[in-house]
Amino acid sequence: MTLDRLVFQSLYLYIHGMRLRTVVAVPLIAVSLASCGSSDGSGGSGATLPPGTVVITAIEGIAWDKPSYVEQSIDGNVSIAVKNDSSLPHNLHLVDSESVDEGISLEVSNRGDVASTSVPLQPGDYKVICTIAGHGNMKATLTVT
Repeated sequence: MTLDRLVFQSLYLYIHGMRLRTVVAVPLIAVSLASCGSSDGSGGSGATLPPGTVVITAIEGIAWDKPSYVEQSIDGNVSIAVKNDSSLPHNLHLVDSESVDEGISLEVSNRGDVASTSVPLQPGDYKVICTIAGHGNMKATLTVT
């Protein structure tokens, strides 16, 4: 036997064996794609955000789009969204003035992804960071009034 024949047989067996699985997987992929962009703005590229949401955007160069943001607390809550305009995945965490993580973790894996949440925050300054290794220069300030 030659190496070409073995490769051909391996590919044939792989493709032949996967034919049924591929047909079954197609509807699952369609359902997964259709579910992106939930109505509460929690993810996907088609997310709609509530009015008054501060949008913090990750841009190329492993950076946030602004060095600082200001948002008003409404009934003790702040609506925050992170948008990915970068080719890399990112996340958003808030750290208070005493370096305590506020427990907010918004993930945006792909360009165009948006994730949002509404969180209770006291007035003050918070650090906006991305905790992915190598993204240490992604620092900004969120001032809550």
